[in-house]
Amino acid sequence: MPKTNIARKQLLKEIEGLSEERVKLIADLVAFLKEREEWEATFEILGNTELTEAIQSSRLAWKEGRKEEFVPFLVKKEN
Repeated sequence: MPKTNIARKQLLKEIEGLSEERVKLIADLVAFLKEREEWEATFEILGNTELTEAIQSSRLAWKEGRKEEFVPFLVKKEN
């Protein structure tokens, strides 16, 4: 069994014995950690100059109607 599954099961087991107030505190902490992880991923993307330039270029191409530069998802998925 992967370590993450073991850790999740252990966490759920530990939470069972806590008061409702503590469970709410843990839920808030988990929500904070999830949001922080999302922000870290965002900053990682924004820190990648090549990727941000590609995103800006594609946004401009879409805005200018150059839709032939885009590959439909289903076509890409089949390849």
